[in-house]
Amino acid sequence: MTPPVTIRFETAGPVPVPSRDLTPLPLTEPEAASNNVALGKDGIVFRTEGWYEVLLDVAWDPTARGGTRFSHTKIPGQEPLHSEAIEARVLAEISEGRQLLRGNSLFGPERTSSLVLEVWQDSGDEVDVRGAALIVRELRVPWQFV
Repeated sequence: MTPPVTIRFETAGPVPVPSRDLTPLPLTEPEAASNNVALGKDGIVFRTEGWYEVLLDVAWDPTARGGTRFSHTKIPGQEPLHSEAIEARVLAEISEGRQLLRGNSLFGPERTSSLVLEVWQDSGDEVDVRGAALIVRELRVPWQFV
């Protein structure tokens, strides 16, 4: 059995996040392309019906320890796939400022067709996201109904 295809959409560098402003993170098109998943104007777009795993990785500046850090994968018109709010001090202590979440679902043009990575913080100051990514693994693509 061959391992699943993995596509990594990530920020090109640090992104400053203003306090109390839900901020979509700009992701870049990966070098390893896929016919099933791509970066579009609506975020990551799922072109082929299938079962996908999505890993969220947001690395906040661990030296900025005030306030709360929130990350989620916005799905237009639906509930998010990932969603986590955590106190910045706790996040820095347990994972050096990294929010790491994993989820999987059926995605595609007739289902959930796109994802956007958004973050928020309420420290009262601008805080950098040092790097972030949505890593998509094609678990069973195309999806076959039995």
